[in-house]
Amino acid sequence: MEPRLLALQRRFTTAPFNHNCSAFNPRPPRFFRSPFQVRMSLQEDGPSVAVVGVTGAVGQEFLSVLSDRNFPYRSLKLLASKRSAGKSLTYEERSYTVEELTEDSFDGVDIALFSAGGSISKRFAPIAVQKGTFVVDNSSAFRMDEGIPLVIPEVNPEAMENVKSLRSSKGALIANPNCSTIICLMAATPLHRRAKVKRMVVSTYQAASGAGAAAMEELEQQTREFLVR
Repeated sequence: MEPRLLALQRRFTTAPFNHNCSAFNPRPPRFFRSPFQVRMSLQEDGPSVAVVGVTGAVGQEFLSVLSDRNFPYRSLKLLASKRSAGKSLTYEERSYTVEELTEDSFDGVDIALFSAGGSISKRFAPIAVQKGTFVVDNSSAFRMDEGIPLVIPEVNPEAMENVKSLRSSKGALIANPNCSTIICLMAATPLHRRAKVKRMVVSTYQAASGAGAAAMEELEQQTREFLVR
């Protein structure tokens, strides 16, 4: 398994989780860094990275985790809908312009992180793979596809054994489970390996953040209205 790809999966699936279907605990991007910290993320020999759905709650969290983990990259492409195209985002003291997601967006892209909804993933992820891009999809689009690895690195890293190297001309697609599934199996897998879990009863209580940034804004507004009554 290509170390950089495995590291990417590990960095994202071990990020701070909340009980919501956006998989990551949403919060404003933490791009501020101490002036005394040396940034090593931007590297000429790193992969080129694209974030699909970058203006959404999870897309913003992608950027935060990449920055927190000093993930190496030589270039960064921020992709979103036509409505969001042209917006300017600052990441690690560099200004980037959000580009409209199109079929040509993945030319020269090594790794693409998708979190723009299942319909977008179904349409554009296969196109990216055909162009030689490694796609990590955060939606439910491919979770039940037997031909696509469904991976939690701490649970089943062997599922990625057949994924080619980043240096290969062929791309690959990796799915990750629902957020509550990841949290549950991170705890249950060691128990199962030790004592064999025979049955589990699981209840989940989904946060508003699972529906994205718009739902979070709606919740905030409703909370303000309730408190001023």
